[in-house]
Amino acid sequence: MSSVEPESTNLPLVRGFNPKGAAQYLGVSLSWLSKSRMGITDSPGPAFKKIGRKVLYTQDSLETWLDS
Repeated sequence: MSSVEPESTNLPLVRGFNPKGAAQYLGVSLSWLSKSRMGITDSPGPAFKKIGRKVLYTQDSLETWLDS
């Protein structure tokens, strides 16, 4: 039986905070962060990425939002 190695994919590895970690990092509630993603807050929240059903916030996007 020969071993088959998986093909190398050139997809970038996305690392980031899940919503709970992002809320803790920013000092906001998880509820506010969720609402900001839906656009139902007075001020926009940080940029986020969705991979399937998973929501991720990069550290750069969180720091950019904090600086704004």
